[in-house]
Amino acid sequence: MTNDMLYLIDGYNLLFAMGVLLPGHGGPALPEKARQRLLDLLAGAHGEQAASVTVVFDAKHAPRGAAAEFDYQGIHVVFAVHEDEADDLIEKLIRRAATPRKLTVVSNDHRIQQAARRRQCIVQSCGEYMDWLYGLRRPPVAGRAEEGGKPAGVSRDEAQRWLREFADLADDPALNELFEPPWSGDGDPHGSSG
Repeated sequence: MTNDMLYLIDGYNLLFAMGVLLPGHGGPALPEKARQRLLDLLAGAHGEQAASVTVVFDAKHAPRGAAAEFDYQGIHVVFAVHEDEADDLIEKLIRRAATPRKLTVVSNDHRIQQAARRRQCIVQSCGEYMDWLYGLRRPPVAGRAEEGGKPAGVSRDEAQRWLREFADLADDPALNELFEPPWSGDGDPHGSSG
């Protein structure tokens, strides 16, 4: 990884791609714990280059009393408090990038990817970025915007690896519903009684 490479990461999009967060599951503590674990993982992976990483999260899951922006182990964390959603803020940050060809945008969101490609940023799907986190891929090369259609999904093995990484969240009683089927354990996903 070069010293001049910058990263802009769609935080919850990455957590959903990892299989850690599922739409409609988990109590209010889940996003906070998952976010904290993700930031620890990113700080460890980027090491001395952590200051080159910005992670954007939707404001609706921001911890009470949290600043809209702060640094965590070098990583710049931003909650989209003045935007309808994180995507709006990410697009604004892409437009404001002083050196877009040195900016790697990590998201599976096609709207974000298109905005990044328009500015000639490097685009990585969450799966590609996760591969890099586990040392399976080289970091993107500055100055080359990646082309492609729909990003590939995460393989079953990758999903299991990420679930292991965040496994202790399953031990939290407040979060158990994340790891259970959405139906209430009666064996019938449709809720019919017979």
